[in-house]
Amino acid sequence: MKTTLFLLLPAVLLLGSCKKSTDKQAELAVQDFVRNRVSDAANYFPGKFKLKPYTKRDSLLYLAELAQINGAPAPPAPTAADTARIGILVRHDYRDEMRDGEMIRDSGEYVVRPNGEVRLLMAESVRQKRLKQVQQQSVGALR
Repeated sequence: MKTTLFLLLPAVLLLGSCKKSTDKQAELAVQDFVRNRVSDAANYFPGKFKLKPYTKRDSLLYLAELAQINGAPAPPAPTAADTARIGILVRHDYRDEMRDGEMIRDSGEYVVRPNGEVRLLMAESVRQKRLKQVQQQSVGALR
């Protein structure tokens, strides 16, 4: 019995290691997404990845910020039930070498859905900057 177990264990470990982790799949999906949008795919050099779960609540808060920036009606407010994970938020920085040899450092925020679909988000730093501008404009309009 022990011999069978010792032979079976390596096989199970080998099969388990062949499947890429969800986080690694998200990184690869973002790499493909970015590589297809840079100046030349051969000149895309991936940097760091930061991943965290992305929930329906996160999505509704993001849409609310965009609505405020654009002066559009806000989506429904998140509820306690909106904690279901709907993807992975990936913050990724990379280098893109232009055809003239100029190197550009850039970054982006993406949501990778369970089906592998990648969506580009407006970076949090840009959203916060634009929200401040909108809030300053509304305060200025009240004066």
